[in-house]
Amino acid sequence: MVALARKPEVLSGKCKNVVAGDLSDDVALAKLVEGCEVVMHVGGATSAKSRKEFFDVNLEATKRLFAAAKRAHVRRFVYVSSLTAREPKLSDYGASKAAAEQFLLPLDDDKTEVLILRPPAIYGPGDSSSLPLFKAVLSRTAYFPGPKDGRFSLLYVGDFAKVVCEAVDSNAHAVFELDDQTLGYSWDDLATIARRHYGTPKRVVYLPRGIVHTVAGLAELGARLTGKAAFTTRQKVNEVYHTDWVAKGLIWPMLKPVKLEQGMAQTVAWYRAHGWLKAESEKAKGSA
Repeated sequence: MVALARKPEVLSGKCKNVVAGDLSDDVALAKLVEGCEVVMHVGGATSAKSRKEFFDVNLEATKRLFAAAKRAHVRRFVYVSSLTAREPKLSDYGASKAAAEQFLLPLDDDKTEVLILRPPAIYGPGDSSSLPLFKAVLSRTAYFPGPKDGRFSLLYVGDFAKVVCEAVDSNAHAVFELDDQTLGYSWDDLATIARRHYGTPKRVVYLPRGIVHTVAGLAELGARLTGKAAFTTRQKVNEVYHTDWVAKGLIWPMLKPVKLEQGMAQTVAWYRAHGWLKAESEKAKGSA
């Protein structure tokens, strides 16, 4: 296995062969795919300062990597997209992912197979992006930024890793959406599972979209002043308040996927063990 990394030292001890560079470096990409049979493209931008930046990373870089793979006679190209590609009008991120899919799909042929995977929100040990969600359900009052009638698929990080490995050896083509085969969850489902294990939240509050939209606008303003990409944006709010993020169509088959009840327990245990969340004893002491 060969991996591409801007900072190769980050993969020290995790991957034997690492090519230094990024997706804009054609020389590095050529070196990366040399002698390879399968390319697994998981790189991309989930936050950016502009629509152009999203498209430069998620579309143009995909074009460069595919061209390098084609020149190297790679037989299979697997692209990790996103469920947001289903709704490209909601955000520049989703639009850039959809554009990459539209570029790749016509290129699937008998010389280079193309498989596209659309994961939903991924959670699990070591994931900082899902930490706010777990902090919410472990609080006495959970403030959820989403519609009460919204439903969404979730995928445990270990299952996502399994799908990636399976995709390399698979002969599957086309677009597959991923989930844990539950037909989605609601915010109330998350609260119910948390109460069963942790006794919280005692109360759930659904934040009005207008309030969250305003906060995101202020975050964007702050990001512009600092020259950084905002993590929370009004477009991200559009995505969060969309009511249907349940995987559908062609669903990648998984044997015994980790359901949220088990995945939440494993994730919370990891967060507490690593100090990302208060340990049970500390929490009890703080509420005494």
